[in-house]
Amino acid sequence: MAYNNVRFIGYVLDTAPGLNPDGSNSYLGLDNLELDLEARCSLMFRAMDTAYDVLQQSASPPSSPPVPSDTLNVFMAPEFFFRGPNGAYGMEDVQKIITRLQGYAALADWADWMFAFGTILGVSSPTLKTPPYDIDPLANKEVYNFALVQLGGVAAQGDAGAVVVMKELMSGVDFLATAAGPNSLLLGEVDHLAPSTTGGPGREQQVLNYDGAGVFSLAGITWGLEVCLDHRDTVRRLQKSPQLPGENLIQLQLVPSCGMGVQAPSVVTQFGGYVFNCDGSGAARHSTLAEQVPPLTDVPMSSSTPVPDTAIPLNNGTTVDVSDLYPHGPGVLNFYPVRAVPAQQTVPGNTVRLFWQASADYQFVFLLVYDDNGNYVTMVCEPRSKKTNFYGNNYYLPLSLQTQDSLKQGVSIQMRLAAGSSPYAGAVWCKINVPGFVFEGNAFEFSATISGPAPATVW
Repeated sequence: MAYNNVRFIGYVLDTAPGLNPDGSNSYLGLDNLELDLEARCSLMFRAMDTAYDVLQQSASPPSSPPVPSDTLNVFMAPEFFFRGPNGAYGMEDVQKIITRLQGYAALADWADWMFAFGTILGVSSPTLKTPPYDIDPLANKEVYNFALVQLGGVAAQGDAGAVVVMKELMSGVDFLATAAGPNSLLLGEVDHLAPSTTGGPGREQQVLNYDGAGVFSLAGITWGLEVCLDHRDTVRRLQKSPQLPGENLIQLQLVPSCGMGVQAPSVVTQFGGYVFNCDGSGAARHSTLAEQVPPLTDVPMSSSTPVPDTAIPLNNGTTVDVSDLYPHGPGVLNFYPVRAVPAQQTVPGNTVRLFWQASADYQFVFLLVYDDNGNYVTMVCEPRSKKTNFYGNNYYLPLSLQTQDSLKQGVSIQMRLAAGSSPYAGAVWCKINVPGFVFEGNAFEFSATISGPAPATVW
């Protein structure tokens, strides 16, 4: 369904560590991780159900005018909603959380909803580099902090309607600095997962729905998402990787956080777009919706409703108080008025696409990017093959790729920019050794401006 309107709902609760009587902090949660993740999922479902009930009641006349049928409800929770009593879950438990969330969101009632479930923290242990590849007892654990975004309803269930965006920068408040429990992860004992991309034009566009990049399309809308510190005005993750000419501009931007507000220099939506922040940082927790007019203009919330603070029943017959999981209880739901989704705009500029059919089994597609002034900006290459799966990835130069084809034969592809010969400004040098094709030299030369001579190729 095409959505022309959007309504934001912020699930605001304190997701920071708890404060102990001696002034220290500790992760809250249940020692039994299976029960802990069950309880947190149940609270999330309670908040979702409360939001649904509120909107159903408000839709009953004569309390309010009817909401357009093409409205997408966007529900977002803060960073760290799912982190458990140790600071992060093992990857098996992470998958259990994802399965539970996706299963509930797939119910028919959630058609016309989209959920950003805060963030989920996972941890894995690096292994030794030699057989039998046991866990390295001296290596820091590797931590993953990511936002799962899921469309609701039967048609979008599971991976078909999901994307994952990784947080790329770890801040000093992401983990405790001193011990708070026997299994607690401490700041000095973890390494944040390396960024999925480096900055540069087009590098945040998702190719696969779980690839971690911050720009994606869901429900016919172009979204951008930054987790907390990635949105800081001195970081500006998405702004450092603008969309390529011809690509869609971001219509709606999401910022789940724990200690961050909307940063005007980091807002990357097109004119008339919206940025939505939901924060879980202690007493400063909040939600904010702002429109990129410009200047950036806050949109007042229309209402706020508390999430019921009753004990959470568990499958083993016991219950848990919400305050055992989150310091200040189950939080509130902040509702914002329905707003029109801005008509999709695209990035101005030009591209030149070149197809090199190197052999019967291998093709290389080059995309040269020029800005709206006609000046060369960057280039990407997409290798294609019947024998080797490159997963549709576009690679920026320089490229050094070593892999195997379906028959376990070696595949080696190297590419880099080189100086061109007059009248060309640049060239693409390649060293390619794949089954059935070997090449070394300049594959083509290209102009510095879109109005210059057409590329000169070897094919």
